[in-house]
Amino acid sequence: MAHVILRRILPDVEAMSLLQRIEQIAASPYIRWRERLAVQSALWGMALLWSRVLGFFQTLLLAYWLGPADFGRFSALQSWLRFGHESGDTGLTMLMVRDLARQDGPRASTYLLLRGIWISGLCLLAGLAAWGAIAPPAIRHELPRVTPLLFLMLGVSWQGARLAAAGRLDRAATVVFFTRTVGLTGMTLAARWGWTALWAGFVFAMALDGFGLWMAARRMGTAPGSRRERRWTSDAVREGMEMLAFGLLGALYARADSLLLLSLRGSAEAGFYSLAYRFYETGLLFNSAATVALLPRLAREETPAHRARRILGGYLILAAGMALGVALLADPLIRLPFGARYLPAIPMLRWLAWSWIPAFLSGLGATVWISQGRSSRLLFTFAMGAAMNLALNLMWIPRWGGVGAAIAMLVSTTAMALSFLTALRIR
Repeated sequence: MAHVILRRILPDVEAMSLLQRIEQIAASPYIRWRERLAVQSALWGMALLWSRVLGFFQTLLLAYWLGPADFGRFSALQSWLRFGHESGDTGLTMLMVRDLARQDGPRASTYLLLRGIWISGLCLLAGLAAWGAIAPPAIRHELPRVTPLLFLMLGVSWQGARLAAAGRLDRAATVVFFTRTVGLTGMTLAARWGWTALWAGFVFAMALDGFGLWMAARRMGTAPGSRRERRWTSDAVREGMEMLAFGLLGALYARADSLLLLSLRGSAEAGFYSLAYRFYETGLLFNSAATVALLPRLAREETPAHRARRILGGYLILAAGMALGVALLADPLIRLPFGARYLPAIPMLRWLAWSWIPAFLSGLGATVWISQGRSSRLLFTFAMGAAMNLALNLMWIPRWGGVGAAIAMLVSTTAMALSFLTALRIR
């Protein structure tokens, strides 16, 4: 009887070994579970969170081993690399994921080449800043040397986009969990042998990330496509430039409030806000993971807004639950690990936590617009929100300090979320 059932399910069951039959039967429910949006989002979000935890301990050890001067130099160079990576990665990688999911390799490779051109421009800018003595003296010589490391990060983004487009963020999460653990640990330990060894460890960590993701993605069937196919179509270049501007604006937007606090209220107030913002930024990792998992699915839909509306409730419940939990636990989250010195960060964290709700909604709407190819609408909406945030910061930071910056974030993010609601209308 069982043999008859198996023959109906698997026509070639007689040619399979017993082990192959067991694996085939067991694979189906696992594949269905693995492909669920919530599972993909959770696994990728946990991998990103683990990377953040490793980075936190790395910061503590490097500050102790390097000393204030070298740690300050490293932090400045790391901030420059993070800016260069985020400005090109935020928008263009989403376009790569979308078009690789549609099997449009030539168009995706256009965005890859645009990122390469952007990094080359940053390398030229770093060289000119060092040559013209514009860069700070402490990092003047290292700046043009470390900027080309952005090309290693580009390779990591490309392989990650291939896995995301194939719906295998579970595989990417497994690789990143292993490579980040080994790479960041090795990089941190290398700092015991000096400045050069630290950067050699950085190169090793990035190369290990890229190699691991390449190994995971090599059979995904999302290669760039034939060289004979057209890449530099006018609409692809236009959309790529718009999303590059979106990423650049986002990188500046994430740092504007801290810079204004530093200028208008001093380093102590900026330090309180930066601590609260670290918690807020960590919560946004789950929003980022969910949008990366969702985009390939929306890219294949004729009406992506319909699917987005179906998961809107889950999005808002997750964001509201996180916001409520952090708002209630803000006091122990700050007081226990950081002590009484950082108590002024507690109200800032409470206000920032409520910004997760409109931020998650904005992320969902932005993903719908990207899947529809409406990058110009996305750029305009985000630019208006950034301008509002800047204006509110200039008004409220002198009066309320970091709390004013947190309220400005909530108000401007809510305004953007209301604009993104139009993306969920079914046309």
